[in-house]
Amino acid sequence: MPTYPDRPDLALRIGISGARTLEADQVPRLDEQLRAVLDLAKSETKKLAENDPAVRAAYCHKPNEAPNPILRFLSPLARGADRLAARQAVAAGYALHVPMPFPLGAYEKDFDTPEDLAEFHELLPMAGEDWLALDGDHGPEMNRSYEAVGRYVVRHADFLIAIWDGGPGAGRGGAAEIVRYALLTGVPVWWLHATEDREPAWVADILDVRHPPAHPVDAEAALKNHLKALIVPPPPCPRHRHGAIGQLSGLLQGKQFSPESDHFAERPLKKHWIWRAYATMIRWTSGLNPPWTQPRPPGDPVARYWFDRYEPVDARAGEYAARYRSAYVWQFFLGTLAVILGAAALVLWGFMGETAGFLRELLHFLELVFIAGELGALVLIVTLVFLGNRWDWHARSIEYRLLAELCRKQQALAPLGWALPITGVRRTAMQDRPASDRAAWVPWLFAAEQRAAPLPHGDVRQATQGDPRSAILDELILEQSTYHKDRAEMAEAAGHTLERLGEFLFGLVFVCVVIKVVLAAAIGQTDWSVAFGYLATILPAVSAAFFGVRAYAELQVLAEQSRHMQAELKRSHDRVLRLDVARPLVSQDLGSEAASVAALMLQDLEGWAQLCRVKGVELP
Repeated sequence: MPTYPDRPDLALRIGISGARTLEADQVPRLDEQLRAVLDLAKSETKKLAENDPAVRAAYCHKPNEAPNPILRFLSPLARGADRLAARQAVAAGYALHVPMPFPLGAYEKDFDTPEDLAEFHELLPMAGEDWLALDGDHGPEMNRSYEAVGRYVVRHADFLIAIWDGGPGAGRGGAAEIVRYALLTGVPVWWLHATEDREPAWVADILDVRHPPAHPVDAEAALKNHLKALIVPPPPCPRHRHGAIGQLSGLLQGKQFSPESDHFAERPLKKHWIWRAYATMIRWTSGLNPPWTQPRPPGDPVARYWFDRYEPVDARAGEYAARYRSAYVWQFFLGTLAVILGAAALVLWGFMGETAGFLRELLHFLELVFIAGELGALVLIVTLVFLGNRWDWHARSIEYRLLAELCRKQQALAPLGWALPITGVRRTAMQDRPASDRAAWVPWLFAAEQRAAPLPHGDVRQATQGDPRSAILDELILEQSTYHKDRAEMAEAAGHTLERLGEFLFGLVFVCVVIKVVLAAAIGQTDWSVAFGYLATILPAVSAAFFGVRAYAELQVLAEQSRHMQAELKRSHDRVLRLDVARPLVSQDLGSEAASVAALMLQDLEGWAQLCRVKGVELP
């Protein structure tokens, strides 16, 4: 059984992009400004860790100690800005991570003079084994290789330091292009002017570069606010309880709670037969029971980090979804049973006036049994609604499913040096809802785990050895295609079966009514006419239960969503197969395709979450 990992380590990642050639008279100023921003980021992170109780509670740390921040600095160690910043970062206590555009031997040829190469060899050991060589080359793909390593830095940075003159740049892969990429993907930039003695500027929007604001923001204050938003977990959110039962379920619970804290207090839920009602109903009505294969832990340590976070969250998502879905199946069943028992009690009451003695006592006893059964069914319905509201089965199933899928997609992307953009993740989780909403913990925790995650190291070709497409095809595309194929077939078949049963039972109502009328007209009130009248009373409830389960489960919508996803995944599959794995930067092509597939899946998940979010465990 998967167990929960520890809370994430408190971590901060800063990247550098900038000019290769720096004017000698500007270097002292830039040195001082780099030292200042690195010290500011470090001290502010430590201050939050030591002084904010929410931060101490949210991150992993030793007893009676504050979280010890892991500070990383990403620099490709090109001459100029990269090396200047790397020296200051190491001196300030940051761990150095060195991404390279080419394999190490080829990258060494990128330096023009022996002094240039010697300086590179002096700095590289400061990273130890924490370096990553992309699969670029010096041929026609050279500028794209520089662009790839610059974008890698942006994807793995919480903010980017740019030493830049503000001009359009020299083309693809230059500082101007990397700054633009950072701002478009939601990574703010600490801008140090490369050629003019200016104060540092905080840039968080591409328009701030093209159309500078009349009153520039205070860069230091903006950085502090940014770090606080990254590091501090969302504040406790209010419990939303609707209706009388919802209000009752909130008794002895605080008005506010922290979903993130609840997440780390989770333990595996008991697998009771009661919570298999939905799965049993789907298997019975669809006639399908596709096999399920236990996911295997990946060998890559970066992918394993994400697998270890995916597995327990996926298990909790499934357990809460089983409770939520089975609860409404039981509600429809119990509601129908209550109608059947209530109608039977009325029938027995009618017969009691025509009987006496022992038979009357027996009928009276059975009437009480049916009334008690009706009351018990109603009590069980209220109990299910109470439990579903109190333990938030519905909301937790959605939030855990989103977090699990984010981790699973990052598992495929991380070894290639790619990452899900946290801005897109936040939009998917929040969907324009207020920041105080309970779902805010999902993108916050995912971002915290991203910052603490190990970065890939060595030669990226190791992550794509053999057929480099296999991980994307097998672990991301084909697995999802199989899932959506099975889901579409099961949802379609189950929906048709429930629809046919509902229509058949509703048709029987007409038959029973006709027979009752004929009997009443021909021979008057008899036991047979009462029996058919009883059936005419309860069959609409049974029919409505089948239609209700079908409608509440949105089986037709799920089938249509899966058919659409199958078609989109097939197109992605074909695009990946077309990639020439012998070309340079195939890791970037694969990463781009994998990121597109992940975005597609997140859109599907967003649609599913919107569909489910409005359906809580409520009275039918």
